Amino acid sequence: MADEDFFSKMMFGADSASQEDPSDKDLEKESESETEANYTHIMNQLGEIMDSIDKLTPTFKEIGSMVGSLKDKFFK
Repeated sequence: MADEDFFSKMMFGADSASQEDPSDKDLEKESESETEANYTHIMNQLGEIMDSIDKLTPTFKEIGSMVGSLKDKFFK
C-alpha cells in the first residue's frame, strides 16, 4: 500500500523509518527544544503567580475578617 489513508498513518505511524526525511528529524529536534523552552517559561510564570498570591494572602485575610464582621453585624 504505497498511499495509506490518514487514519492508518495516524494510528500505526509510517511504514518504516527509512521513509522519513532527514529534515523531519531536524524539525523534531527544534520542536523539542521549543517545547522545553516553553515549559521553562510556563514554570517561571507559575512561580511568579505563586509569589504574587503569597504577597496578597494578608490582604485576603483582612478582607475576609471584614466580610465576616459585616455578616455578623447584619445577620444577627
